[in-house]
Amino acid sequence: MRKQKWDTIPVGLIIGIICPLIILFGMQVYHFPKMSFSLFLRTGFETGSLNPYLKLATMFNLAPFFMLININRYRTCQGIVFATILSGLFIVYFTFL
Repeated sequence: MRKQKWDTIPVGLIIGIICPLIILFGMQVYHFPKMSFSLFLRTGFETGSLNPYLKLATMFNLAPFFMLININRYRTCQGIVFATILSGLFIVYFTFL
C-alpha cells in the first residue's frame, strides 16, 4: 500500500482546529455582526460565554472526520480526534469557570 502524502497527524490537527474556528466565525457574523471576530473570542474567553458556541463548532469536526475515514486517511483522522479532545478540554474548562 502506497503512503498517502497528506495522511499525517499534524494535517489532521490543523483541520481539527481550523474547522471549528470557521464555524465560530460564521456564528459571530450571524449573531454579532457589529463585533469583530477577535473581540468575540476575547470576550468569550474572558466571560466564559464562549462555551455553547464552542460546543456546536466542535461538533462540525465530524464532517471532515467521516469524509476522511471513508477514503482511508487514518492518520489525518487521528489528528482530528486529538484536536476535538483539545476542544473538549476547553469546553470543560469553560463549564467549570
